[in-house]
Amino acid sequence: MSEDIQRADPAYRRRTLWLLAGAIVLAVVVLVGAQRWMQAHAIVGAPREAAMQIRQWIGITMTLCGFCLLALAGHAWWLSSRALRGARWPLAGARVMRDTRVRRGDAVAPVVRWLRVTTLAFVALAALAIAAGWQIRSAPI
Repeated sequence: MSEDIQRADPAYRRRTLWLLAGAIVLAVVVLVGAQRWMQAHAIVGAPREAAMQIRQWIGITMTLCGFCLLALAGHAWWLSSRALRGARWPLAGARVMRDTRVRRGDAVAPVVRWLRVTTLAFVALAALAIAAGWQIRSAPI
C-alpha cells in the first residue's frame, strides 16, 4: 500500500514563523505599555477609579477572548465538515508546514472526531470566558 505524502511548503512555514515572532513582539510592547499606563494612572488618579477602570479593561478583554474562542470553534467545525465531506485530511489545496501523511476515507474519522471535540471544548471555554468577563466588568467594587 503506497502512502501519499503532502509536502511541506517552506515559504508558508517561514511566513508563519515571522507572523508568530511579530505577534510575540507586539504582545511584549502592549504589555510594557499597559504596565506603564497602569502605573502612571495609579499614581495620578484615585485608586478606586484606577481599580474600576482596570476591572473594566479586564472584563472587556476576557469577553473578547471568549469571542475569539468562538471564532476558532467555528473554524474547527468548518474544517471538520470539509474533511468529512471530502474524505481527505489535510484538505485538498491546503498548505502544510511539515510533510504530512494524507488520510483518505475511514482514516479521516479520527481527525474529524478530534476537531469536533476541540470545537466543543472551545465553545465551553468561550462561554466561561464571556460569562467571567461580563461578571468582572459589571460587578460593583
